Amino acid sequence: MERSAGTPRKDIDSALTRLLQADGRARIHDLAEKLGVSRDVVARRMKTLRTEEGWRIVAALDPAFAGHRVFVHAAVEIDGPTAPVAQAIAAMDETVLVSLVSGSRPIIFESRHRDYEGVHETLDRVRSLPSVCQVRTSTYSRIIRGFFVAEKTNYIELDQIDVALIRLLQDDGRRSFRSLASAVHLSPTAVQSRVEKLIDAGVIRISAIRPGRLSKHGIAVGVGISAAGPSATIAEQLANVPSVDFAAVSKGVFDLITTLAGPDTDQILQALDTLRSLPNIGRLDTWTHFNVVKEDYARVIGPEPAREGRVT
Repeated sequence: MERSAGTPRKDIDSALTRLLQADGRARIHDLAEKLGVSRDVVARRMKTLRTEEGWRIVAALDPAFAGHRVFVHAAVEIDGPTAPVAQAIAAMDETVLVSLVSGSRPIIFESRHRDYEGVHETLDRVRSLPSVCQVRTSTYSRIIRGFFVAEKTNYIELDQIDVALIRLLQDDGRRSFRSLASAVHLSPTAVQSRVEKLIDAGVIRISAIRPGRLSKHGIAVGVGISAAGPSATIAEQLANVPSVDFAAVSKGVFDLITTLAGPDTDQILQALDTLRSLPNIGRLDTWTHFNVVKEDYARVIGPEPAREGRVT
């Protein structure tokens, strides 16, 4: 079935995105049924979102499985052009996100580390960059919502074929089992079994990543939340706000940090009003993402994932 003439395309794109964020390998037939449109419509919109709008569907290795247990969010104040500083931060292996944003601190970055010694080393390197005046940091203590964090994880031991499959899926999360099988010299059935095992164990999540930039089809806004009471109530409610792409409990400058994403300013403003109405909200600090210089969650895999796996 085709979409009705009265259904805005942006609404179809928004709903399609939510489905692909939940399951990046969902079949087009299943997506079409859930959206109430034809398979051709889904295929066309997916192609447009990926080729024209910069969407990516990738596999992310669970950071704790890779040995990264300290996550840092930092805002950088500079006195000079932003691009050279942003590029220098993006060149650091431990950074997974670097974005040019609005506000008095025009660079936001996130980094992942095995321990706090690594955190201090990275912050010292950033502070030493020319034009950097100040770096304000918060450390994530619990991820409430994030496409790279699985809801549950179990022990699993990886072999070299698993490692190869993870890397291939980090490049394209919807790569066919036949194509994966050809790359690792196994049958498609054997590859499908391995990929499903990796997903079920929480080793990887395959999900759509929104482009964190302003465009005619999407806006991404970061929000730093200062609590005026217990933050647990806020955390419980954040996970239920549809426009929340990412949310974490943190310590440092902010008590919680979230990213709102939507097709237009109306949706973002509505989401901000929803946040303001939550119990114990004290203050909201916002920044709009203008240009994502780096968004590379695949690099947390390092030279090879942790062989011992993870037990939860």
